[in-house]
Amino acid sequence: MRSNISSAIRRVAATGVLGVSAIGMFAMDIGGAEAIPAFARKYEANCALCHTNEPRLTLFGQQFKENGYQMPGSADGGTQAKHVYEGAQGPVVVDDISKIMAVRIRAEIQRPSFKQETGEMKNDGVREQVDFVVPKIVNLFFAGTARENLGYFLEAEYNTQEEGSAVAFERAFLIFSNLGKPGVANVTVGNFDPSGLYAFPTHRQQLDPIGPKAETSSFPPTINRIPLLPLAFSSKMYGLTKGSAFSGAEGYAVLPFEPLLYNAPNQTGIAIHGRPGGFGSGFLYQVGMAVNDKVNTDGTKENRYDTYVMGRYDFMVGAASSQVSAFYYNAPYAAISTLNMGGTIVYADQATDITRWGVGACAQWGDWDVYGTYIADSIDAPTWGSNMMAANSVWETDGAGFSAEADWRMNANWMLGLRYDWMAPGGLEKLPMGSSEPLNVDASFLAPIVKYYPNPNIGLFARAYFNLESDKKNPIGSGVDEHTATNLENMLALGVDMAF
Repeated sequence: MRSNISSAIRRVAATGVLGVSAIGMFAMDIGGAEAIPAFARKYEANCALCHTNEPRLTLFGQQFKENGYQMPGSADGGTQAKHVYEGAQGPVVVDDISKIMAVRIRAEIQRPSFKQETGEMKNDGVREQVDFVVPKIVNLFFAGTARENLGYFLEAEYNTQEEGSAVAFERAFLIFSNLGKPGVANVTVGNFDPSGLYAFPTHRQQLDPIGPKAETSSFPPTINRIPLLPLAFSSKMYGLTKGSAFSGAEGYAVLPFEPLLYNAPNQTGIAIHGRPGGFGSGFLYQVGMAVNDKVNTDGTKENRYDTYVMGRYDFMVGAASSQVSAFYYNAPYAAISTLNMGGTIVYADQATDITRWGVGACAQWGDWDVYGTYIADSIDAPTWGSNMMAANSVWETDGAGFSAEADWRMNANWMLGLRYDWMAPGGLEKLPMGSSEPLNVDASFLAPIVKYYPNPNIGLFARAYFNLESDKKNPIGSGVDEHTATNLENMLALGVDMAF
């Protein structure tokens, strides 16, 4: 591994006193907590029934989610652990608030290390600093069943890592379960994570995503710090925007590192999943449609309709519970290839479809959880009409990413984990004129984590990210010679993740 790891170790020593103090503070504040999440309270069950290393789900936990937050193979949502009140028009069933409501709080001390000062650092005069914000992320969610086979999920999040931090609903959806034969068809409607049933889901990561520090209202976007998340989920494309209708708005430029499409944190739409052989059979299908904004360059807005399919097979290998998954996602008119020609924004002749496909697998046995996914993306080759200068740009239509993680629960209190991420991006490779250096360079990170559980729903952790790529030149000439993908040398973090 490169020498940046040794420099990271020296930085750990430099911030060690602060880190130990923070962990001690967290332990004193929450060490006596005995609360358990809502579903465990409702069913008077141990957290280990649904979780291996929280937030990872066991096979039972996945089936509980699949069945609309009802016990696998049942339709008990109407009466289980609820109060029944008789009324003139019949009985009404009501949950205790503690059985449908839960809170998740995450806080971190983060210390990034960069090879060069970015624009943001030059403005505030600080090259490397400790980011100490508590709490970093607070999730408040309500979930349960309104009656048999009608589940719901509402999640509000306050995230200080994002610009314009405010409380907002990240996910809100209904699940209509067991339509027809039990297990064959379940319908999800609302704002949800499409990949929730995939073998390597976007959510439930041991290493929670660290958000970017970037300005996406202009093109090219200014990226002071790339996000740290499974790179397989990333958009993988340089040089894309959402078109003139979005120009000047946050999110106008598509970051090559942001999670997208099937692996977006949430999408508004509808999906059907189930098991053709009924509950308990090995094969699970998912068919869905997401509603997003179609790219237009004439300043108008209209809906586009993305479609996706996923298949998963669950099986046992010895004592290991295993899964393999594959999906395909098509997003028509999802983005447009864009160039900045001396301050003038030039769009390709047509918006591009983005297609995404991926394969994933996971296995859980004994004290081990192992996950992996490979995801590939494609765009259309852009054409530029009579603009001969723009036609001299070089574009790569394909990109791919791979993420793999292994977590080992040493005992009831300690867990060790390691994740590897790699991305070979596509999109804009070389500008029409200027530097011959490629823009879409590879990115890769190695991320270890050690986590201590004083009880099942509280985790104290230390984690790090090490950039495995050698120095790359930035061809854009933004005043930072080091490429965005390689400028973040490493990131060290100490924190707490608790749910009650």
